[in-house]
Amino acid sequence: MWAISITSLFSDWGYEMVLPVLPFFLAFSLAASPFLVGLVDGAAQFGQSMMSTVSGDRWAHGRDRKTRAAIGYLLTGAAHGLIALTTAWPQVLVLRVSAWLGRGTRQPIKRAILANASPTQRQGRTFGLEQAMDSAGAVIGTVVAIVILASFAYGPDANPTPAFRIIFLVSIVPSAIAVLLILFFVRDRDRAPVEPARSTTGAAPARLPPSFRWFLVAEAVFGLGYFSILLALLRVGENLLPSSGGSIAAITIAALLLYLLYNILYTIVAYPAGHLSDRSPGLWLVALSFVLFALVDLFLVIGGGLVIGILAFVVAGVQVGIQGVAESAWVARNVSPSLAGRAFGRLGTVQGITILLGSLLVGGLWTYFTPALAFAASGVLCIIGAALLGPAASSARSLTAQGPQGS
Repeated sequence: MWAISITSLFSDWGYEMVLPVLPFFLAFSLAASPFLVGLVDGAAQFGQSMMSTVSGDRWAHGRDRKTRAAIGYLLTGAAHGLIALTTAWPQVLVLRVSAWLGRGTRQPIKRAILANASPTQRQGRTFGLEQAMDSAGAVIGTVVAIVILASFAYGPDANPTPAFRIIFLVSIVPSAIAVLLILFFVRDRDRAPVEPARSTTGAAPARLPPSFRWFLVAEAVFGLGYFSILLALLRVGENLLPSSGGSIAAITIAALLLYLLYNILYTIVAYPAGHLSDRSPGLWLVALSFVLFALVDLFLVIGGGLVIGILAFVVAGVQVGIQGVAESAWVARNVSPSLAGRAFGRLGTVQGITILLGSLLVGGLWTYFTPALAFAASGVLCIIGAALLGPAASSARSLTAQGPQGS
């Protein structure tokens, strides 16, 4: 558990140097529109989701899964580093998708190993610890990116593009450490073969429970409104551009500081959210995270200066710290261990597909209409998704009342 958590720290250190800088590199260095920024990151999330399904179904409970996870970590780090050599947005698109194919390979494997290593009554704390270390790496990565940007791009007329490229290259170092950690320090527990999963009668493959299927419906609707955080960074950066005297470097540093605040809150919230999830195992925490994202949308609709930007990223940090832990813990509790990899793969698929559509929706409405309309539409979908968690919670309570089931 600790080895995987430290691996997550170094992996996030690497790619979180890249992500908050990427929208500004695309928009100001490569002249990409908000729609194209949404396309690049949305397509990456979609690629991750497709690979999550393959990894969850075939590799999360297979032999030598540690090696497959290491390959995923390697692909993520190498692809993000190569963005330093790009000169047009389609090249960035290919590399971002490649990086997130690697992430899709390793995520279900990592979660299945964690679920296998932790007793049921501590699932929330296990995922909370891993997510806290994950987000701590994001804090470190963002600080390193700020230092590099401040060192190599300063003054109102400074061109930050060379600094962006240095950041992409340096990100390879912590990513390489993550690969070594997963290979040499993670010890995967022995387990009985579980593929293909079967019901207690042995007549047919076990099915995911109805409560989980309802959960996926709610996740899908919420996901249509859940756009990439890169678009939120770009929105705040554009709002700050007039007050910065037109300095791209200055607004990028300001946006990175907000992203740092976001990740600090994410780190602080993750473990307590896991503990709270263990004490109150229903879906109310997931619903709260959906509503909080709608509040982020409200701040982005208002726009304005630095204060509104701070409020948006404070709420966003709390929201993401709750969401990932609460979702992972609920799935781990409500799906049998033999189906954990498949369930996490399905969840990754739904989230990846819908974040592509959501990022295209928000980016398209922003580019061709107004930013306010884009974020208002997102907020409405988030509220509907929160309401749709009700049937999943009812179904889970019903199943618990009936006693243990075959799946």
